[in-house]
Amino acid sequence: MSKPTSTFKKGTRRFTGCWTCRRRGVRCDENRPHCNNCKANGHDCEGYMVKLCWGNDNGNPSKRTPEKNRSLMLYEWKENQLLNDLKIDYFLDRIDMASAIIGSKSYESKGDFGYGPFNIFDGACKLHDAQKRSQSGKDKQVDHIRPLFNDPQKFCLGPESKIRERLDQTSFLGIDKDLRVEVFLLDFWDTYLSKLLTPVDETEVNPYNLMLREALDKPHSAEIQRALIHTVCAMCSSFLSNGACHNLIAPEYLGTNFLQYWNFHKIKGLSFVSASYSWKEASTSEELSFLVASIYFLLATDIFSSSDEWQIHLRGVVEALKSISDWDEKGHESVLREPDSVSGALLFFAQMTKLTYLFSTLYLVSDDVCNRHMTVMDLEFITYPEEYMTQSLMYRNTGITSGMLRCLTNIVKYFQVAGSPQARELAVKSIEQELVECEPPAFNDIPNSLNSLIIYHQSVMFYTAIKLLFMREVKLRDPHDLEDLVDSGINHIEIYEEISKESTGLGLFWPAFVVCCEATSPESQARITSWLQTIEPHCVDSMKRGNRVIKKIWQRRRDEEQVSWLTVIREVDPTLLLV
Repeated sequence: MSKPTSTFKKGTRRFTGCWTCRRRGVRCDENRPHCNNCKANGHDCEGYMVKLCWGNDNGNPSKRTPEKNRSLMLYEWKENQLLNDLKIDYFLDRIDMASAIIGSKSYESKGDFGYGPFNIFDGACKLHDAQKRSQSGKDKQVDHIRPLFNDPQKFCLGPESKIRERLDQTSFLGIDKDLRVEVFLLDFWDTYLSKLLTPVDETEVNPYNLMLREALDKPHSAEIQRALIHTVCAMCSSFLSNGACHNLIAPEYLGTNFLQYWNFHKIKGLSFVSASYSWKEASTSEELSFLVASIYFLLATDIFSSSDEWQIHLRGVVEALKSISDWDEKGHESVLREPDSVSGALLFFAQMTKLTYLFSTLYLVSDDVCNRHMTVMDLEFITYPEEYMTQSLMYRNTGITSGMLRCLTNIVKYFQVAGSPQARELAVKSIEQELVECEPPAFNDIPNSLNSLIIYHQSVMFYTAIKLLFMREVKLRDPHDLEDLVDSGINHIEIYEEISKESTGLGLFWPAFVVCCEATSPESQARITSWLQTIEPHCVDSMKRGNRVIKKIWQRRRDEEQVSWLTVIREVDPTLLLV
């Protein structure tokens, strides 16, 4: 597939020489590590690290100023483990983190066109005068933040006094000294967002809170604790920056620039990731567990707000998981012995990471990070014994069995690996057999809780989605031949919506997205439209983008074009993150 047109392509330039000589306007002899020109003239050589710079194409090119330009410096050590041979000029314009106002470390430009570094994983990059950038709420004061939920039987960060105690103990720093917004964000995690991330109610173990309880309620380093608090603040501010659920925000915070807090706390979380990632080979399994959790929390943040960094975060999670020694033996033994342990939460994050890759690699272009540097074979180590699947946090929170995960994996392998006609034929037969084996049985028992019903319908929805994917993209069946399967999927979507009305949590969007895409009849599309309107107030950014893709597919098919949803998503929104 041809490379998408870059919105910043015009004016983009690439330099690889000594930056001191370039600023001085002299020819660089490129002697390493310091050029002779700089040494002879008594200048501090700024080095040869790659810098990519672009200007504001909407502005007057004859009046370029540092304030109207951005730059990114990709270091050649620890970050390269994530970015590795990437076509930098293609990927740079898709990283919204590279939007820091430039200013060279050793050079203050007054009116010239300057160049300065911005390290993707460097939390030392400060937000310029953060107080001035957000005047909203500056003069407002609040004496009490009212926690909406405080169950002593469940882990929570609050109430307010407890949150402030945690922040003090870890020497936590926010944008403002009083940390009033951070306290609100952490309370919002307790009251709402932690419950939103899984479809089940609070009687089930929440893997996110399980990891936070381990990190914050037990003696671990302040650095680890700060990092996880920063990532939680990033998740909450990312969610609120999209305008979702404003009715849950206290009036005194409605004017807060949550986008500013998202950027600040994301950068702080990435600072920990950068330092820990570079030492991952020498880290203990416990330290790696918190590294995985930190990156995965950042990956969850990418779902709430449009961010093309998610591929970097996903690859970081995978590489960190690989570094956990003897994962297959010790990891599984620990999980089977204590499914509600940190190892159980770690396995949940690993399986969700694998799912995220499997969903996305189907439509990502070949030059993207995931497809350039990862294949489905790189995630083979993330497995779980089928006979213990009902004990896993993955099944208990999503309804996905090991057999379903294996079946989806083999569908992706069919596209990535199976080359010869004979190999493809064998792969199809194998997947057909797996679909029979992993089909959820009918729910005939009396439900012992609402969660068991929720998990059953989530399980059927996921199974329906992978079967539709197989029938449409592998077997190449006509969409009109699959209407009964689509209607069955819609039935379970509607039933789940009805029984979960009193629940805050949301299930995985990808299964419902696939079912919606394959709806062809006016009746099924009307039912889906009604459902989409119902969930619209709770939609995060990735879901809103997914809804636009669904409507585009319907439009194309109304024009008698039996187009694949994979084709449409590549054309309309190829960097979409669906989970």
